[in-house]
Amino acid sequence: MVIRPHDLIEISNLECLSLNEDKEWVTASLRRTPFVVVRRAEPSADGYIPVGVRGQERNQREAAFLDPNGVCQLVSPYAIARRQMWNALSTERRQQPVLHLMDWLAEMMADWRWGPTGSTGFEIVTGYPAVKATSDLDLIIDGSGDIDYSAAEGLLRKLQQLDVRIDIQVEVKDGAYVLREILERRTSTVVLRTFSGPKLVRNPWQ
Repeated sequence: MVIRPHDLIEISNLECLSLNEDKEWVTASLRRTPFVVVRRAEPSADGYIPVGVRGQERNQREAAFLDPNGVCQLVSPYAIARRQMWNALSTERRQQPVLHLMDWLAEMMADWRWGPTGSTGFEIVTGYPAVKATSDLDLIIDGSGDIDYSAAEGLLRKLQQLDVRIDIQVEVKDGAYVLREILERRTSTVVLRTFSGPKLVRNPWQ
């Protein structure tokens, strides 16, 4: 089982989750929606998966580790887009700005391997109303192959015309970088988000 950052995991048994602190909101959130998101961090010494718990409020985020035996279902952002899972949401929820864009994005990004993350991905997979009218849309693109940066610039120009702010991270072998930072070319280096923390690198795609 290959597990990557941003993947959403449904937990089969909450006892498989190791928390640093047993906060009331964490327990309530997991009982309501037993899903966690994979964090960009090294697995623990005993092979537990680094995950995060989402709460109702923006500041409610809790780091934890999950025993692999507790994985009931795993859904990647790429699977969300490939299967167009947002179609399972109610018509009412799909009127939210970030969700309303999904069919349009699926057509525009047909040549990319991509997927939604953050609150958008969470709601699409779990059905829990996590997005708001003011929510940004976070996306990832698979950068394991060659990227046509001219096409990427055209994509960003189209996205910038929308009323919704869209942030795109490109996933590469050793981490992820923000697509906009590469295209703006303001510096010779870019921040690569790795399992061991952010690093300044020159060629993150290599």
